[in-house]
Parts: sequence; C-alpha cells; structure tokens
Amino acid sequence: MFFKKSFFKIYPFSFLILLSCANFSAYFNTFYNAQELFKDAEEIRQKSENDKPPKGALDNYQKVIDKSQLILEKYPDVKYRKDALLLILQSHFFRQEYLEAKDVLTNLVEEFGEESLLEYNYWSSMIKWKEGKPQPAINGMLSLFDYNIDTEFETKIYLSIAEIYYEQKINDKSMDYLELAAQTIKDRSEKGQLYFRIAELSFEQKDYNRSVAAYKQTIKNSQIKKRVQSSHLKIVQIYRLQNKLRLASSTIKNMLIDENYQTIYPALELELAKLYSTQRMYNEAISRLESILNDHPRTPESAEASYLIAEYKLKIERDFESALKYFSKVKSENRSSLFIKSSDVKMREINAYTKLRKDYKSWKIASVYSDSTIADTKPKDNIKISQILYELAELDALHFSHVDSAIVYLDELLNLNFKSKFLPKALYTKAILLERILKKEESRSLKKRLISEFPQSDYAFAALNSDSTLSSDKKNSQTLLLNAEKIWPSDKILSLSLYKEIIKSDTTSLSGLRAAFFLAHNYDYNFVSPDSAQKFYEWIIKYHDGSEQALVSQKRLVAISMSTKNISPKN
Repeated sequence: MFFKKSFFKIYPFSFLILLSCANFSAYFNTFYNAQELFKDAEEIRQKSENDKPPKGALDNYQKVIDKSQLILEKYPDVKYRKDALLLILQSHFFRQEYLEAKDVLTNLVEEFGEESLLEYNYWSSMIKWKEGKPQPAINGMLSLFDYNIDTEFETKIYLSIAEIYYEQKINDKSMDYLELAAQTIKDRSEKGQLYFRIAELSFEQKDYNRSVAAYKQTIKNSQIKKRVQSSHLKIVQIYRLQNKLRLASSTIKNMLIDENYQTIYPALELELAKLYSTQRMYNEAISRLESILNDHPRTPESAEASYLIAEYKLKIERDFESALKYFSKVKSENRSSLFIKSSDVKMREINAYTKLRKDYKSWKIASVYSDSTIADTKPKDNIKISQILYELAELDALHFSHVDSAIVYLDELLNLNFKSKFLPKALYTKAILLERILKKEESRSLKKRLISEFPQSDYAFAALNSDSTLSSDKKNSQTLLLNAEKIWPSDKILSLSLYKEIIKSDTTSLSGLRAAFFLAHNYDYNFVSPDSAQKFYEWIIKYHDGSEQALVSQKRLVAISMSTKNISPKN
C-alpha cells in the first residue's frame, strides 16, 4: 500500500503518461479492429455478384459502425476522428443506408470544414448515383479535378465514373474511364489487373480492337503467369473472330514451339483446329481435334474437341452413329465441361430423329404396298405422318443445319393434300428456309398461299409482319384473341362470341387452341355448364392432340363424365 501511494505522489506525471498510453492502446486496438472488419466486409462484398451485399458483409459493416461510433464517443480528442467518421460513412453507404450516410456527411463537413471537402463531394456524388441521379453524380465527380488531388484519388474517381457508366450500359464511356484509371495507377500488379478487366469486358461487348490492346497491356504489366498466358490465348481467339486468319495461325504456331506456353498447348491446338474449320480445311481440323483427344485426355480442351468432332460428324458427314459416340464422350473427358448440356441435348435430338426416320420409312413402305390414297386413311394416321414429316424437317433445318433435307420433308407434307395443324407451320417454315437461301420469290409465293388458305392463323400473321407488301382483308386469330381478351372484363357476351368465332374458323393455330381452352375452362368452372365445357374440351383433343391443353382436357372429360353419372337419377 505504501509503495503505491509513494509511487503516485513522487511520480504523478509518469502515472498520467501510463494512463494516456493505456487509453491510446485501447483506442488504437478498437480503431484497428474497425479497419480490419471493414477490409473483411469489402472482400465479401466485392466477391458477390448481387446488388445487395451478403449478410456477412452487412454484419461486418455494422460492427465497423459500432466500433467507430464507440471511438468517437469514448475518445473525442483522438486524431483519427475523421478516419472513424469516414469508416462509418462508407459502411452506411455499402449497407445501402443513404439517409444515414448523408447525416454522417453533414457531421463531417461541420467538424472538419474545408479539410473534408474532397471526401464530402466524392461521397455526395456516390449517394446521388445510388439515388438514381447518375449524371449529377458524374458531374460532381468531374468537378473534383478542380482540386489538387493525388494520383490515388484520381484513380478512384475514374473507377467510380466507369462503374456509373457501366450500370447505365454506356459501355464506351465506361471503358474510356477504366483506361484512364489504368493509365493513372502506378503499381504494375494493379495496372495489369485493371487492364485484364478492361480486356474481358471489351471482349464480352465484342469491342475486339480495344480488347486486344488491353490484353497486350495485361501481358506487359501483369505478374500472374496464368493471366499472361490467358491473354495471349484470347488475342489469338480475337484474331480468328476478326478473320485475321494468317496472323492467328502464325501466332499459334510460334507459341506451340515455345516451352513458355506449354501449359496452354491444348488450348492452342484447339484454336488451330477452329482456324482450320473456319477455312473449311476439315481434314486438318479433325486431325488436330483427334490429337487433342489422344495427347491431352481428360481435359476441358479434350471435352470440347470431342464435341466439335461430333458436330462435324452430324452436320457435315451426316454420320449420326459417330456423332452420338463423340457427344457421349464429352462428359467422360471432363465432368465440368461447358459442353455437357449441349451434348445431352444433341443426343436426345439424334435419338428422336432416328426414331422419326424409322416411323417415316415404315409409312413409306406401307404407302407403296397400299392401294389406298392418303385421303382414304384414318384422320389420326394423317395427323401422325404430318407430325413426323414436320418434326423431321424441323430437326434437320433448325438443329442439324441440313436445309435441303428439311425442304424435302416439308414438300412431302405439303403434297399430302391433308389440312392438319402442321400444314400452315410447314408453309411458313419452308418460306423462311427459302428466304434464308435467297430464293425470295418462291418464299413470297408460299407466304401468299399461307395468307390465302390460313388467313386467321398465327403463321399468316407472322408472314404479314415479315413482308409489308403482303396484305389480307381478314382479321387473324391473334388480333381477334387480343380483342376478346381486352373486352372480357367489360362485355363477357361479346367476348365469348369472339372466342367462338376464332375456333370456328381456325383449327390449326395456337391462338385457336388458346381460345378453345379459355372457353372450356370458363364453361367448366365459372359458368358450370358441363355440356358446353365438354364440347370445347373435345375440340381441343380433336385438333390439338398431344398438346398440354389436350392432356388437361382429357382429365377434365373423365371428371365431368364421373360427375354426370353421380348426379343422374336412379331408375
């Protein structure tokens, strides 16, 4: 006890120093913790692709606010008050609490005056942007260049303006300011990182010249070997996309004999194969792709190579069996390949096509040995072969790039002399295919026939919209359907008559199907008229068998039949 009293009495100043150090240590630890929490929150936020920060970031920002507020209240005279206020300000901003951020800005300028004008104007502009005032925000940012600012702050302004323009989808301006930021940054690593971002964004936007320039700057400045190699590869890809085939080819071949690029040899080989394919040098392309499968198995590149060989077998050679084999190999080559889903779809399409071809051949054989004409066959059989022919044509034209084969099937369908729902589809599809191969007069002739024979169909409507020189004096089903839907709330009787008018004259289009289902549903559930509902459900099954609406109609017909039996009087 004596020792302590004596110590305080003899060394009062020393005690104050120790007390001050203790206070400073507590304050500094709290401030340091707030800074670290803010860094952690920023890392989490920047990795997120959502507009609203993840919960982990939001929680950390709140802790930053709490700790910084504690510093301001408990240690009012510390020299880092401004830094603490800025931490609070930024945390509120990134928590999307803009009113609170504005209050902190007011406190900042009241306490620090001119010393805080730069931060005040910058964050005021950032808040304006988030409040939906992008141009005033940009103007505010640009006005900061009137001040004497350091390079780091200049870069920060450029990046913020770039982000505002990017959000507004003004991509050219956004890239301009990103480049200004990249030019301003002194640190080579950060410069390389920013140029890589510019290159990637420009590539996505198909601004290939800017992308190449940015990739070259990435190569010059980046210290990440993988990123440098990736940039070299992207430049080659862009040369191919720009049709600079010789330049692309010579660049790839030089890289293939350089051991520095050994880790991307498979990707380079793949690019070379694509170059050969672009030039219709298919033998060379397939040879390269096969070598990738043999020399670099179980890689993303070998998976893509397998997919490309399958595409060649399907579209160029029409070898469906080989195409299936190579499509099936994609997944086993690389389970994370981006081509797995596409391969699965292609395999389903080939299997469907093979089954349709089998059914088609059976029908052809039967028709040769039969004395009956198509008109004598059952309606369901007519519908079935119409569907087979149309689906074969659709797969050939839209999925396998075999336009000639598709037209052959469509011609067979058109010559059946049977009016199914597939006839207007076939007319329209053939017209579009003829247009694609520049047979415009033949295409126009088919459109005229479509408008004449099926004036109310959706396909006639599409044909009229595609050619302003064509016209029709009849209202199409789509227009009638829109009118019926529009007046339904105010005049149900007139609306119902329009729906009935559609299905009376249009048994083929989707608009007719929708009109019939609307009538069936309302008579079934709203008007409780089972006989009328049954009539429209049967119409759907008759003319649109196989549709989703037909499946529902069949279930409802069973339910209506059961209900009718239950309420019938007993004999």
